[in-house]
Amino acid sequence: MVGRRQKNRHHRPSPIFQHLGDEAIFRKYALDMQEEAISWRGYRVGGSGVGITGDGRYVSLSGYNTKAKKGPRRRGDLCAEMRIIEDAKKKGCTTILEMWVAQPPQPDDFTGLNLGVAISCGHCRMRYKNRELPDKRSPLKRETVINFVDSTNPERSRPFSVEKILRICS
Repeated sequence: MVGRRQKNRHHRPSPIFQHLGDEAIFRKYALDMQEEAISWRGYRVGGSGVGITGDGRYVSLSGYNTKAKKGPRRRGDLCAEMRIIEDAKKKGCTTILEMWVAQPPQPDDFTGLNLGVAISCGHCRMRYKNRELPDKRSPLKRETVINFVDSTNPERSRPFSVEKILRICS
């Protein structure tokens, strides 16, 4: 089309939320949130994020995993990503722009894929697909970028959109 610019849904936006800090700060905040995590097996996951509210304000988001006992998930067992989504809802966000999730690298729990960093677990992906994305009021969008940070080497991270994570792990 001549004269009309196409929207690139997969383009990483420039950090228009710089007043909250740069990317290194969000990575560090995600690493710091690991201290809040509770895991029976010592697998701590921390997260941070940036959301935008209905009135256009940018807000910082945070989360960490809790799974106190071995066995099936119980009430209160949540992943860092799930807590970030809940934090965004509590703060009135209409969209989560980006998340940073710090955890030790491991292959995917459902598919066995090894991407060099740990990505959202199968439970989170099912929630994205079956609950969050179908709900138009959810702040999680297909184009939300999740930066997966290797907590053993914080300089190593890989960004994926929610849509791409669901596509490669299906």
